[in-house]
Amino acid sequence: ARFNSAPPSQPSRTISISVSSPIDEASLVAAVNAFGTPRNMAACGKGAYTVTYFDLRSSVAAVQRLRGISLGGARVHARFADDVAWKHGVLAVHNVAATVHNVELLSLFRNCGDVMDLRGAGSLRVVSFYDVRHAYAALALSGTELHGSVIQIITAALAASGGGLPPSPHPSPTQNSQ
Repeated sequence: ARFNSAPPSQPSRTISISVSSPIDEASLVAAVNAFGTPRNMAACGKGAYTVTYFDLRSSVAAVQRLRGISLGGARVHARFADDVAWKHGVLAVHNVAATVHNVELLSLFRNCGDVMDLRGAGSLRVVSFYDVRHAYAALALSGTELHGSVIQIITAALAASGGGLPPSPHPSPTQNSQ
């Protein structure tokens, strides 16, 4: 199978696998599972598969170790695919008090799993997890009080769509004058 697009420049949780000749699908499933639990695996045509892992580190290991190997007599090609679900491991943290340092937030979020990155300053911070399951677990931290402010956490996908945050408990000045 041939892929029409160039591989993405960044690793993603989704990988594309092509094999040069027919193989036993069970051996491919076993090879894919050796790197971590896949969130999804789908056949995309003759000898082409897409695998999405929960954990970014699993997909990186799979691409590095599967690329160019022989599996059941078939040559395997593995590369990162465009990951339309890249935001699944990313959370937007709103209403963060200015006195909260990223080191303190990092400590809080590490209780949910391995954090890949934490960025931002002021009232909005963005935290990225290697494993999407850890990001979903971290959503439970919404409502936590830090330095007198109650933080609100939503997925980056929801934040990008412009939704997700409940109305502020404090009315705006224009609402008071009505």
